[in-house]
Amino acid sequence: MKLNLKLTLSIVLGFLLAGTMVSAQEKAVYEKYGVVVSSLQPGLEVGDNAFLFDGKTQDDKNFDLKKALKKGPVVVNFFRGSWCPYCAKHLINVNDSLSMIEKAGATFVAVTPETQERFAAFASKKGFDFDLVGDPKLDIMNGFQVTFDVNEGYQEMLQKYEKDLTKINSIKKASLPVPATFIIGQDGKIIAKHYDPDYKGRMSVKDILAALESI
Repeated sequence: MKLNLKLTLSIVLGFLLAGTMVSAQEKAVYEKYGVVVSSLQPGLEVGDNAFLFDGKTQDDKNFDLKKALKKGPVVVNFFRGSWCPYCAKHLINVNDSLSMIEKAGATFVAVTPETQERFAAFASKKGFDFDLVGDPKLDIMNGFQVTFDVNEGYQEMLQKYEKDLTKINSIKKASLPVPATFIIGQDGKIIAKHYDPDYKGRMSVKDILAALESI
């Protein structure tokens, strides 16, 4: 009886642990994307209160999420930096459809840990009509729980292309955000999200508009 009880408890504990741990397969995939799995934050959930932040834009103006929400819902996007081609492609797509997002009454803002000098030049070169906001101390990334440390292998790969995160990021640390998108209602609650450590995956403009139309 005691043996069976111990066995049952072990099985239950195993299931509980399995629900809270990243599988070996997921870990291998995440590491491929440069993620130190133990550092990966889970992201805020739909229904959570958004982290209310403010920060400097590419024009050295102040973006205040609380004030922006008074005008309508806000789409908060996290991108790795101007050096990331997937980020650039996604933001260009958003900019091309920005009028539809604004017609839905929403504001789009993109947050990056990159230095202001770099993301300001990026915004100017691409002709973005929305605000890019710097996160020099990772406060915004941590507030939305999207931060992770970059593993050495991925750092070495980037350095081969002259992309040193310790120099590119304001904080001079190799940390990045999961390229997540959060849609926030005027009550400050998250109504939709896209969160995927695979940096190739993004929330499409179509999905952003669908979420805004559901409000």
